[in-house]
Amino acid sequence: MIGLLATLTFTVPLIGGLLLFKLDERKADAVMLGSFIAAMLLQFGVLTEYLLQYDHETVHLAYITTERLGEAYGIIIDPMSVLIGTVVALAGFIFMFYGMEYMSERNVGHPAGKGRGLFYAWMTLFEGATLGFIYSSTFLGLLIFFELMGLACWGVVSYYNTPAGRRAGFKAFIIPNVGAMIGFYTAIGIGITQLHDLSLFSLSHISDSAKPWLFLALLIAGYTKSAQFPTYSWIPDAMEAPTPASAFLHGAAMVEMGVYLVARVLQFIGPLPTWIFYFMATMVSLTLLIPILNYPVQNDAKRLLAYSTVAEAGIMFVGLTFATLGLEAGLKAAMFQLTTHAFVKGLAFLTAGTFTYSLGTLDMRKIRGLKDLLPINALAWSVALLGLAGLPPMAIAFSKAELLTGLDALKVTPLAWLPVLMVLADSAVFLWVGVKWITWNIFGRKSVERASTHPIITASLITLIVLVLVVPYLTYPIVHGIGFFGGGH
Repeated sequence: MIGLLATLTFTVPLIGGLLLFKLDERKADAVMLGSFIAAMLLQFGVLTEYLLQYDHETVHLAYITTERLGEAYGIIIDPMSVLIGTVVALAGFIFMFYGMEYMSERNVGHPAGKGRGLFYAWMTLFEGATLGFIYSSTFLGLLIFFELMGLACWGVVSYYNTPAGRRAGFKAFIIPNVGAMIGFYTAIGIGITQLHDLSLFSLSHISDSAKPWLFLALLIAGYTKSAQFPTYSWIPDAMEAPTPASAFLHGAAMVEMGVYLVARVLQFIGPLPTWIFYFMATMVSLTLLIPILNYPVQNDAKRLLAYSTVAEAGIMFVGLTFATLGLEAGLKAAMFQLTTHAFVKGLAFLTAGTFTYSLGTLDMRKIRGLKDLLPINALAWSVALLGLAGLPPMAIAFSKAELLTGLDALKVTPLAWLPVLMVLADSAVFLWVGVKWITWNIFGRKSVERASTHPIITASLITLIVLVLVVPYLTYPIVHGIGFFGGGH
């Protein structure tokens, strides 16, 4: 039963997305919202059955097997896929519930109405592809859903059909696609020619000499998807997308799935040579330097948040850097950071979207007096920016603490200090910039005489504020069950 529920979780939105290409306006609203609600309820069904009946066991279902390819397609249901699937399904529903109003004619900055069915189609496909990727147990399945995510990302980023949007959409598709060609084609080639099995479980049979090189190929795919150095430039440009799409691809989908891919591979491939640790520690430190230098010069709210996404994904990769040494604490910390970041970043983007919706601008220099104009939005903006800086009691404070207190890697190599210090530096600089913009945006003389909002938008923001405060307590027991499939400690 749990296998059927997990499969329906991603097939329902995939079917809904295809239907939406032919629909618009109220019919599109109904099918889109129905698809996201169905995916969320099905995922809650998976979560409930898994917790009640399986107690952190691994459920592996091979759907398609052949003599030459071994397992060609199947699914894995384990603490990691159940946790991240629940995050994606819940966050996706909240973002698109908000999106119904954001994509209306009442949006001051981007009045829509007609034509939103196309946006809904791409977003619903995006949701289905992301959930399919999470549950896939083979490299062929991962490749298919990886590419479908990229296609959907292109669709939403270029949705407004402006020259900048078309360029950004092309860039957001091409860069991760190059990573996919390097990583997945290498893995599938080895699976076909040497292992005769495309399953992730076959990674344990790869020779020790080949393991680090296969991992590096897949790491490139993860880096391109997660906008890590030196392939980060597509993510600030992707801000051309409507804000609900930005929230999804930054908070719960595209960027996070690069991290998820590398975490999945590490679960099966086991501890790697120490030079892999050195390589990843250097790359993640360079990645974290990029947003540290860019935060102070950003005036556009969404571009500021885009650079914070580069950093937050980098912090997840810090955890995975420790995991290459066989440290389960790093794997757990990375997935905990992914979970908490989804809701904090979603709140940040949806609040930035209200600037467009209510005030017609994302230029933070032009936004003042939010406490009088839009008090709930002012609270949400404060919680989001302080949350991204890692201040308690917001969710990211707990996942960063989980990472920074699990420093067994320091016993292995002094270089482990470098990414840790970069995480602290990123938090300090973002806190400084965040407090500056909170003070400017919320207080002072109102930038406009009045601004209107909508109950759907207010309800979405309040829901995310609550989740930002409670998610660490709800999810940590599942995070604790995440580990390696053999090896590690």
